[in-house]
Amino acid sequence: MDITLLRTFSTTRRIKTGSWSRFQPVFLSSVSPCMEACPLGIDMPQLYWLYQQKGVKEALSCLVRFNPFAPITGRVCPGFCEERCNRSRFDEAVAIRDLERFLGDILFSERVFPAKEDWKGKRVAVVGSGPAGLLCAWELAVSGFEVAVFEREPEAGGILAWGIPDFRLEKSVVFSAVRRLEELGVRIETGMEVKPDDVNTLCDEFDEVVVAVGLQKPRMLPVKNSQYALLGLDVLKRYNREGVLPEGDVVVVVGGGNVAVDVARVFARCGRRVYLVCVEPEDEMPAIREEVEEAKGEGVEILASFGVKEVLVEGDRVRGVRIGRVRITGERDGLKEIEFVEPHDRVIECELSVFCVGQEPEFVWPENVWVCGDAATGPSTVAQAMADGRKTASAIRQRYEASSSGGVKEISWDRDRIEVIDFGELNLWYFSRSKREKVIDGESALSEMKRCFSCGYCNGCGNCWVFCPDVAVVLEEKPVLDAEHCKGCGICASECPRGVVFMKLKA
Repeated sequence: MDITLLRTFSTTRRIKTGSWSRFQPVFLSSVSPCMEACPLGIDMPQLYWLYQQKGVKEALSCLVRFNPFAPITGRVCPGFCEERCNRSRFDEAVAIRDLERFLGDILFSERVFPAKEDWKGKRVAVVGSGPAGLLCAWELAVSGFEVAVFEREPEAGGILAWGIPDFRLEKSVVFSAVRRLEELGVRIETGMEVKPDDVNTLCDEFDEVVVAVGLQKPRMLPVKNSQYALLGLDVLKRYNREGVLPEGDVVVVVGGGNVAVDVARVFARCGRRVYLVCVEPEDEMPAIREEVEEAKGEGVEILASFGVKEVLVEGDRVRGVRIGRVRITGERDGLKEIEFVEPHDRVIECELSVFCVGQEPEFVWPENVWVCGDAATGPSTVAQAMADGRKTASAIRQRYEASSSGGVKEISWDRDRIEVIDFGELNLWYFSRSKREKVIDGESALSEMKRCFSCGYCNGCGNCWVFCPDVAVVLEEKPVLDAEHCKGCGICASECPRGVVFMKLKA
């Protein structure tokens, strides 16, 4: 090297110090825990970055790619993402579900649609318009298929329309989702029941047939006088359609899932005294925890770790339910196996008993159709059923084009590596503790988005640029390395708050 370069008063940029290094940083995006936990794989860090840096239109274009029915899941999803949120190990998880609802409502009001691909000359019938059917039909229509949906109920939406109370999921949201599907070009026919014997007729008219009918047959408990108990979904269906509940001042609801909690809350909100009996300990109930707490706040008394022995009947009217304390010993065919652990029973006097102990398939479908959603996987959440509908749509698409194989979520992720960023890989020095904020408007939404650690996703914070002693990081929209001047000191990697910068040995 010409030593006169070291004595000049000109810029040191003339000195190519990058040749001195053995290591250099690379900027690699990774998967955040919330993305991996979300059944639909929504890229929350990218979504929030787009909202803050590019505006709402860009953010919505990202959201509709992952979840075109975000107003639905933003209301009823258990929040798998929040359970895995790294921020929960620092103070409180980001209110991801509330943000999904907020952005989803704008998505619907602004009528944002993705670009449709060219028609593939293929027709697909989707039987059932619940969560799995809706998203399967959407994905196929966007991919250029001609899609028809057949629903046996008077209205489309499946269990979303008649099985979830309005205080959890407004019917206007469900019907808006159905209208969006129609605007995309999907034909929806209601009052059209399709049974296994009808499949061959559909196969003559359509290239592919998808069955997404959910679990339609309620399960019953093998206890004395169980035939006098009402069924939870029947109660919800009539209540959601007509606003009518069966008479009875005291109600015993049996079950620990979301249907049981919904039924209990419906009765409690109408002034009834409600007991909810479930075999699980309260902290192991499969229902959404938030819904359980709200039910308790509305007056529902939860009798956890109790099982029903008998429905007490006088004449043809329910007069009570005999229960006993239990422990769970296993599970068979979707029902918990229990044993009673105390000799003394408890009798709850009541006028109504409602069983909500799960559903099972109503039919066995022939092998020449695609079965998706709960009908294929068993009981699941709305988001999980939607994800399975998308998975089926992806499989159909691959049958007719040379699309990439692999997991549906991973294909959608714009990430350099699919490893998940763990809490220990974050540099917490740059984060201050803050309380989770209820998302009610644009201001609170923006505030809550800023709480996101943006795990594994560069949000252009500039730390690498600020701390680089050689000015070897060029900060454009995202950082870019000037390899000619990087000496590989590794300060940028150690100071990155989000686990985006890695040091690698130069080739």
